[in-house]
Amino acid sequence: MAIEKSLIFLTIFYTVNANQTHECPNIITRSQWGARQVASVNYLILPIPYVVIHHTAGNTCNRTSRCAEVVAGIQAQHMDSNNWGDIGYSFLIGGDGNVYEGKGWTREGAHVVGYNKKSIGIAFMGSFEDNNANQTMLDVAHKLIVCGKAQGTLRPTVRVVGARQLIATLSPGFALYNQIQAWPEWVSTP
Repeated sequence: MAIEKSLIFLTIFYTVNANQTHECPNIITRSQWGARQVASVNYLILPIPYVVIHHTAGNTCNRTSRCAEVVAGIQAQHMDSNNWGDIGYSFLIGGDGNVYEGKGWTREGAHVVGYNKKSIGIAFMGSFEDNNANQTMLDVAHKLIVCGKAQGTLRPTVRVVGARQLIATLSPGFALYNQIQAWPEWVSTP
């Protein structure tokens, strides 16, 4: 009887701790930030081997209402000016500590030519060439990556890179690029 109670306790303890370890960050859905409808969608093959980090090089935001406006503006630019079918990024990280769903986990993005079919793109809202992203943004973005690995959407051996490692761009900005190198998933060579 004592052994059975111990086993039940250990099962509950490890289940609760495992769920806390892989808890996903708060994700503001497309409908919550007011995304426009899209005509067609291409799907990724799961699990995904790469995460590409970007910055939007535009306005930052610190309130959910303002971040939703920034995301909607990025979607409008991508659709109306770039003639893309939707926002290019999979997720965006706001200064308010929330993740904003772009293409999400399963839909192909338009963020790095040659890697769109095998990666998700996470964009930090703001310009991070000279200024570091705040710790909350970094923590939330990394928590999103851990979440993706735990749910099986990202490979357990997912490789994180900055967009500048793949194409001629300043993104994700010099400062943010240096910061993401501290993540265990970051690789110097894709």
